[in-house]
Amino acid sequence: MVEAMAGPAGRYALDGSDEDLGRLLMVANVSEGMARSAFGRVGVHNGWRAIDCGCGPVGALPILSELVGPTGRVVGIDFSEPTVERARSVAAALRLDNVEVRRGDVHDWDAAALGGPFDIAYTRLFLVHQADPVRTLRHIAGLLRPGGWIVAQEPLPSPGPRSHPHHDALGAYWDLLHRLVDHAVGGGPRHPVEELARSARAAGLEVVAVDGTLATMDPEMGFDLHASSLAAARERAASSGSGVEQEIDALVSELRAAKDGAYDWVSTPFYLDLTLRKPSTATSTS
Repeated sequence: MVEAMAGPAGRYALDGSDEDLGRLLMVANVSEGMARSAFGRVGVHNGWRAIDCGCGPVGALPILSELVGPTGRVVGIDFSEPTVERARSVAAALRLDNVEVRRGDVHDWDAAALGGPFDIAYTRLFLVHQADPVRTLRHIAGLLRPGGWIVAQEPLPSPGPRSHPHHDALGAYWDLLHRLVDHAVGGGPRHPVEELARSARAAGLEVVAVDGTLATMDPEMGFDLHASSLAAARERAASSGSGVEQEIDALVSELRAAKDGAYDWVSTPFYLDLTLRKPSTATSTS
């Protein structure tokens, strides 16, 4: 079990399969408005250098590419080789000429090696997988120029996804998924997202704004997205010996069956939306 959970891949509770990559593309589409709003508050503009930490197959790469323009530069970084290849294919298909995607653990890179320092770093569904968010935030801050920004959008354990009318399986799925993430990070705080503002301060960052956001989706899309998220965790759950495969299968079936029910909408999780800034003197974050 130790070997199965070791390294950056072990910290990611989902399986990185083609099905999971498709799910992450869907997440990026649903989350686009949330990302644009955050980048607007920070004032991302032409010529900036941006990095998307844990970018997945698309992340915020197209949005950042558009905002920084042809004189700017965007770097995506992810530890999964299939995901990086998919992200490169997406960038090529969309002609994102100012985007480069690198493979690796963000902790192993320094600013110079990635072409920084950067003006802004972005994380979504990334810090939730980190056993030590203070260490991770401190390292990300080291990739930024003095006065640079971090936008972190990470899902809270509560409130979980909702629907109208209410469906009990959504709450059960969300609780189970967080248990699996806790198991994957091993030894970290039980719900690190709740403590991210405190973690950011401990990393020497200024907490400029703390907000929250969610989006609603068409029921068919929403239930399918949540079912796929849970299904993607099944293989990792089996390899870790957590013994919840049957529970996962039952909840996935319930969520997928709900696509054909009389529901008006389904929501995303509630995201903690943090705007952080590196001090103009970088001694506390180096």
